[in-house]
Amino acid sequence: MFSGEAFAAANIEALRSTSWAVGANNGPFIDVSQYEGDLKFVFNCGAITGSVIFKLQDATDSGGTGVADLSPAVASASITAAGTTQALIVDKRKIRSHVRFVATVTTGPVLAAAVLQSRQKTA
Repeated sequence: MFSGEAFAAANIEALRSTSWAVGANNGPFIDVSQYEGDLKFVFNCGAITGSVIFKLQDATDSGGTGVADLSPAVASASITAAGTTQALIVDKRKIRSHVRFVATVTTGPVLAAAVLQSRQKTA
């Protein structure tokens, strides 16, 4: 029998699957005020010709007001191998209302995508 947690999880695109060029490639700011518990960002690198650093940033609104990198280092990961899938997990209570996923390609291009998985608040 399946537990309700997997079915209750929302999947939100955090970084569109694209061949990303050198530089910072930002996903959209996602309003996480409607979620609770942990925010799990699952990301995958397909073809990679160099390296990429993934990180999370938060802000007070969808326009990025007060944008800042999340810390500690649990909010970032460096990838150099194709076919790699990893996750960044943060406690929703420790960030502000909006969060985005950033792929900083140091040498590239890099084919990558990310999805936010989290549980919506219940009444």
